[in-house]
Amino acid sequence: MASFKYFNVSTDSAVEITAKDTVDLSNLTNKITGPPQYVTICNNDASGDECTVDLFLENTALTVSNVSILHDVVIPGGSTLVLEPPELNYDSTVYALKFKLTSVTSSQLVDIKVQY
Repeated sequence: MASFKYFNVSTDSAVEITAKDTVDLSNLTNKITGPPQYVTICNNDASGDECTVDLFLENTALTVSNVSILHDVVIPGGSTLVLEPPELNYDSTVYALKFKLTSVTSSQLVDIKVQY
């Protein structure tokens, strides 16, 4: 059965929408969540303004810590962007998936739905 996470983003701070999975070698029944199957990003700006977003993979342990999936992508007001495999295929034990608004107005609101 699918599980979901929901986020409301209105600042230009990076938001972790999926954490890095940890592997516990002492517990072999440990289940790894893996990357999401779908990510839905909806520009829910009250005034209808477009928004510019980044979606990236982060690993602070590596020399190159960020890998971009979306960079400076403009989503028109009232529009929704849906991402699915292969865009979302990555090693969830190495990377965390993060989202960032790169342009923020006072009315800016982005709703994110993540499906596993």
